[in-house]
Amino acid sequence: MNLSSTRLALALVLPFAVVLLAPSSATGQISADRPGFGDGPATVAPGTVQAELGAAAANDDFGTNAELGQLLLRYGVADFLELRGGVGSFALDAPDTEYTGTSVGGKLRLAQSSLSALSVVSTWALPTGTGAFENERVSQSLALAFNGALGEGLGLSANAGTSVPYGGDADPSYLFIPTLSFGVTDRVGAYVGYAGFYTTGLNRNYVEAGLTLLSSPNTQLDVNTGLQVDENRGAFFAGLGLAHRF
Repeated sequence: MNLSSTRLALALVLPFAVVLLAPSSATGQISADRPGFGDGPATVAPGTVQAELGAAAANDDFGTNAELGQLLLRYGVADFLELRGGVGSFALDAPDTEYTGTSVGGKLRLAQSSLSALSVVSTWALPTGTGAFENERVSQSLALAFNGALGEGLGLSANAGTSVPYGGDADPSYLFIPTLSFGVTDRVGAYVGYAGFYTTGLNRNYVEAGLTLLSSPNTQLDVNTGLQVDENRGAFFAGLGLAHRF
């Protein structure tokens, strides 16, 4: 591993230590944007930093690849607004190790009632990736995130939006991610969902399911699994993660 890769490794590993060792100060349930492809409408409480990170692996006819990091940092600016920064991941596809790149963005709550909430999530992907993730242009993703209660412990959420590259002649892509979630116990939640990413070329379609465990008032663990089922490839994937606020 060269010096650049070593620095990237430290950048991804050190936040794990910070997250696990930092003193916790916030209270209440954790509303994490992991596991799963979609984002929820909930924003982080004002003055609170929340870190979400994990690892995933996928297997198809061509072999196994993995991703380590998936670090998203969220900071509550106001009750209705949070800022977000994605540190990125190592993509491990032997014999190559690549970096997925960084991002910045925010989440703004547009409406909320006792039974539903609606937010807009904006993310700018920066041209900082390497290998297959290398890109010379910034792209922006803009999505609406909705969540509504269907009954006690049962909810339906959905993301719908678009991703647009700046400059060049690349076409925009679109996403639609409906998810059904339900509470198993006071500390355990579960979900099943679909994620579709549509372009003028080959579309990507996923089905997924996962569990979350509130292990302490400020720490939540998760596990998820699913299948990619489309013309592009057929693959099985699984992941582990952690969300912690301090």
